[in-house]
Amino acid sequence: MSIETALNNAIATIPDCIAAGYVDMETGMLLGTNTSDPDAADALDSLAIAVANLFQGRGVKAFEDLLRSSDAEEAEYPGFGEIAVFSNDRLNIFLRTREYPDHVVCYICNSSANVGLALTKSHLSLGPVAAAV
Repeated sequence: MSIETALNNAIATIPDCIAAGYVDMETGMLLGTNTSDPDAADALDSLAIAVANLFQGRGVKAFEDLLRSSDAEEAEYPGFGEIAVFSNDRLNIFLRTREYPDHVVCYICNSSANVGLALTKSHLSLGPVAAAV
């Protein structure tokens, strides 16, 4: 299955999801995208550049180090695995893949999405999307 097909399947199952992208944080490049909203395609391009800073920025790294020092986080997994960001009209979900720790799957949902269901469905889609790479 291609990455675009896997992202399309994810969009179909995640409530109010309008776009999905697969980002390589080392290069800042989108390795795959799928959108149902043309405006979301532009947002994905901007997000691809910002994702590395979101997951690997100094503030996040310092917070992760603090958690590790208190043994509150698994030592073998490099950093946060999930970040959800709420904006005025969007819910942005970022999931780091376990198979490729420098890769992140981004989902953009309308703010009307059921947050719990969107997070659950995005987690369920992570395996098939990562397997398509």
